[in-house]
Amino acid sequence: MSRKIIICDDEPLILDVLALALTNDKTDVIATTKNMEIMPLIDAVRPDLLLTDLQMPQVSGDTIVREIRNSEKFSQLPVIIMSASLLGEQSARDCGADGFLAKPFDLDELYFLVEKLLRA
Repeated sequence: MSRKIIICDDEPLILDVLALALTNDKTDVIATTKNMEIMPLIDAVRPDLLLTDLQMPQVSGDTIVREIRNSEKFSQLPVIIMSASLLGEQSARDCGADGFLAKPFDLDELYFLVEKLLRA
């Protein structure tokens, strides 16, 4: 059975790099810049993990995580927040994210965190 990961970031290059890094024979990646439409996408795809940028226009990553945590249907969805902000890790913790990835990210750290949350 294939695992599904949604990645939401306003930078298409980041999406491309992450999708390339995480897509394999066991994992399908859905990459989107459309953060305003993330909840309907989560509902349609039913991902095993969400990676989202913290600072995006319109809807920030911490707002997305709070909406997920308040959702009866998706409150248990593992979420990783990514950010270059010095306050990113604290923001990730405060909103209820399961993990934090500092930008620029280290691929080994990305793989470790993704595998850890997908196994949990």
